[in-house]
This record gives sequence, structure tokens and C-alpha cells, in this order.
Amino acid sequence: MLLLDTVLPFVGVLVGLILIHEAGHYVTAKLAGVRVEEFGVGFPPRAKGKRIGETIYSINWLPLGGFVKLTGEESSRVFIADINRHGAADAAGLRARDVITAVAGEPVHNETELAAVLAAEAHSGVITLTIEREVTTGNGIALEAFEYDLEVVPGRSEAEAADADADDRADADAPESAQATIGRIAGVQVGADPRSFGSRAPLTRIGILAAGALVNLALPILLFAIAAIIPQDRAAGPAVVTSVVRGGPADMAGFEAGDRVLSVDGVETENRGDVGLQIRLNLNENIEVVLERDTVAESTTQQPAVASTETIVTHLKPRLAPPTLLHTVQEGETVHDVGEILGVNASQVLDGAGFGGGVELDEGLVLALPGETYVVQEGDTAFSVARDFGLRQQTVLDAASIDLINLEPGLRVAVPQGPTGITIANGSFTVVKDGEGVFGAFSTGFERTRDTFILSYNAIRSWLAGGEELQVNGPIGLAQGTGEVVRDAGWIRLIELAALISISLGIMNLLPIPGLDGGRIVFVLIEILRRGKRISPEKEGLVHLTGFALLITAAIVIGYFDVVRVIDGESVLR
Repeated sequence: MLLLDTVLPFVGVLVGLILIHEAGHYVTAKLAGVRVEEFGVGFPPRAKGKRIGETIYSINWLPLGGFVKLTGEESSRVFIADINRHGAADAAGLRARDVITAVAGEPVHNETELAAVLAAEAHSGVITLTIEREVTTGNGIALEAFEYDLEVVPGRSEAEAADADADDRADADAPESAQATIGRIAGVQVGADPRSFGSRAPLTRIGILAAGALVNLALPILLFAIAAIIPQDRAAGPAVVTSVVRGGPADMAGFEAGDRVLSVDGVETENRGDVGLQIRLNLNENIEVVLERDTVAESTTQQPAVASTETIVTHLKPRLAPPTLLHTVQEGETVHDVGEILGVNASQVLDGAGFGGGVELDEGLVLALPGETYVVQEGDTAFSVARDFGLRQQTVLDAASIDLINLEPGLRVAVPQGPTGITIANGSFTVVKDGEGVFGAFSTGFERTRDTFILSYNAIRSWLAGGEELQVNGPIGLAQGTGEVVRDAGWIRLIELAALISISLGIMNLLPIPGLDGGRIVFVLIEILRRGKRISPEKEGLVHLTGFALLITAAIVIGYFDVVRVIDGESVLR
């Protein structure tokens, strides 16, 4: 079951998103005419690879991402632009468009290195060149390696020296350029590989580098649309205020327990999920909230009390960094007592005390749940029963009379207030099947993608302001979270989780961190600022290698804490 519930869904989501991300780079590079040398899933060392045409498609051992290796991205290539007629290269059979990779067994990466090695080896009279050449195979165009022996002339010929007139002798004795040395000894003219990444205009390179992340950021529109098309259960509400923290924004705005929330910021709300979403979309903004409240008119001798409802329009400002409610349990205090003191419900008290939904229920306890009775089995928790019956955890806790249990004196209870200082529940257990048509689904997909960007932005703002900590997960944490979603919420929620992970991958890859796409884009921007003077690919590659090493280290550290959380039995979905 672990394999089916956790490993397979996680691998499927991760590999799928990586392939789509790298496909963005791959397709854009191909459209720009850049040679793709390798398309890899995972990071080296390589586990398995196959060359198809000019590209190696590989699976690698480190499952932390993927990559597309482009010609000239992290190293220069010595590309033969032209062959001097009757020169050494012409006589040996070299061709224009060949790429020189080594001289006398020594790798060369640019024309300076090539000139230096040719000059050092010219005394031997014969120099072996290793080259790569595009050849046509049954699978398309591929790169193959060849070796050629060049018969070279060590220095300038006597005729060349005799033909130089007196005015040019000073120039003739000056140091040769690398191009001149290569032309004299090997008889070739070298230049930029027309299919290399570096030969493309800066804006084209930025487009290739950003393509993977942009695909990740756009993919959720499709994923959320697919999830919207599939009919699924949806709480029909209404959303009811169950508790109001004294002194919080909602309390100051006149909220009372029992109020029904009709709309937030002009958006109709049908259940607690709708209310929570609209509040978190509008952190630190003044928003209008429409409430419905039951009232009872005072009775008189002529008129008995009459129950009615009134509509209340109020305004509040959700906080970026709400304070935490703190309480130290005193002798004899129950869960209910602490909830009354803090203005929260039993579920929040248990969460704040460190029990959460993991509080184990007594075996044999009879729970009077809505519409049925359930006898607690061994190992049942409030969370597991609520999940199995599709109920709120608070409903199960109420049925188990958890709020009457005494807490240990001295126990510290810390309950986050939330942006508004209220708790919301669905006022009924009515559930409807809800699915959308294709066009409506894509509109929903766009809206949910937009909302996710806003929620991510607000989460960072809240963290910077001293609010809730950002939750960071590595591969192990993502695997645990994926398994929990499949087990507790079903495959539709897995599609939505994949959309969220895709957005995270897109944003992460655009950050200006060496080793990531955003870090590579920074180097192209530096080149633009330097008026076309590019930092050497070798130096840039070293920076990215260092960044990659740091990222791997961070992944290992995060993975350690993920393992600790799994061992402690904690959920990643908090």
C-alpha cells in the first residue's frame, strides 16, 4: 500500500512535471535552432541513456529535477567555419562545420586553447585532431567522433618571410593572434558554432532559459480545469462563524458566533472554504463582509417574541501577521475552559496543545454522529473518524465530549489567531455534486491559477511581516504529502496538488539562484549590460556548479527534517 498510495503518485507527479518543464526548454531550443545534446530526468550520475539523433535521452540517479544540455551553454566549442584550400586540414579531409574537441589527446574548448596546443605540438610535424561531425543516421542527425592526422608546418615558410616588405617586417615579427596561428598551422578558420546556445541573441537565450518555468506556471490552468470538469462533492454551506477571538479584527467589526457569512469582498461564499480563500486573497486590505444574523424581537404584552433574520454589512482588515493566543493550563481546566478563555473551539485548543487530530479516542466509545452512530475502533483518532465520515473534526470531538477532558496543569497552549480572529464551519452537511463544462472549467482554471499566485505572494508577505512560517519540503516531504492527499482526499485533489507543485517549480526556477534557470538568466542580463561582452561559459559554469552543490546540500538538509517528521508521525498537510 505504501508503494501504491505514496511512491507511485509522487513519482508520477514529479516525473510528469519535470518532463513538461524540460520539454519547454527542449522545444524552445529546437525552434531557435540550438542543438540539444542531452535531455535528462534526474541529475547525474547517469543510470541509463539512449542517443536518438543528435540528442541523448537519459534517466539519472539523483531524483531532484532534470536538465536539458545545450551546445555551448556551459562550455565553448571550437567550430570550423572554413577550410583553407590546400592547407593541412584540407589535405587531411576535415570539413567546414566540424567541431574540434581535442588536439593530441588534450581537450580544447576555445580558439585560445587550440592555438596554444597547436603551437606546442607543431614541432612534431604530425598532429592528431579529434573532431565531432554531424552525420545522418536512421534516427536522424547524430554527432560522431573522428580522428585526423594533420601534417603541419612548424613556422612561417621562407617564401612568406621573403615576401614581407620592409614596412611590414615590424608587424610580421609581432605576436600572432590565435586565429592567425590556427590558420597557419592547421589551415582552418574557426568561429562560433551556428547551432550553439551562445550564438543566439540575448533575448532568444532568455526565452529558452525561461521557457521551462513559464510552462510550469501555465500548466496549472489546464490541471485546475480538468479538476473542475470532474464532478465532485462540494459543501453547500452556509458558512457559519463558530467562534470570535476577543479584540481581533472580526470582533472589532461586530462579528458574533452564529453569524452566517454571505459574501466577502463582493464574492458570494457558500462554505467555509470560500470564506477562507477570500480572506487570504485580501490580506492587509479593507474588505466588505455581508453577514446574516438570527434575531429575536423583544416580547411585549401585546406582541410575543418573533424570530427573524437581519443582514449586516461590515468591514474588516485581515492581518498579515496575527499574534498567537497563549495560555498556560491551570489546575482543573478542561479543553472547554481553555477554549472559552481564548475564544476558540476544542479542535484549535488541541492543535495548540500539540495533539491536533492525532488525539486517540477510547476504544468502544459510542459516537452520535450526524445521521448515524459509530463505535470507536482501536487506533481511531478524531482526524481519522472525521476523514472517513466526511465530517469536520470539531463535530467528532463534540460527539466524543473531548471538551470535557481535563488538560495537564502547566501545559502551554499556543493557538494562531488567523488573519481575522474567527473560526468558520459549514452550517449543514449538505453536499452537492459539482462539475463544470469545458469553457467554464478553463475560466475556473485561470481564476484558480491567478488566486494561487496571490496566495503565494501573500504567504511570503505574511512571513516577512512575522506571521506564519513558510513550509519547505524536499522530495521526501512531497512524497508524504502526495500520499496523504491520495489517501485522504482522492485523485482529484492529486491533480490540484500537481498544479500547486507546478507553480512552485515555476517560481523557484525563476529565482536568481546559481544553478537554476533564473541564475542563468542573470548572466545573460549581465551580458546585455556589458554591451554584448559575455562572461566566459567556463566561469559561468563554475558558478552554476557551486550553486547546484548548495542546492543539493539544502535538499539533503530539508530531507533530513522530512524524515524526522515522518518518524514522529506528523502530517505534511498542516
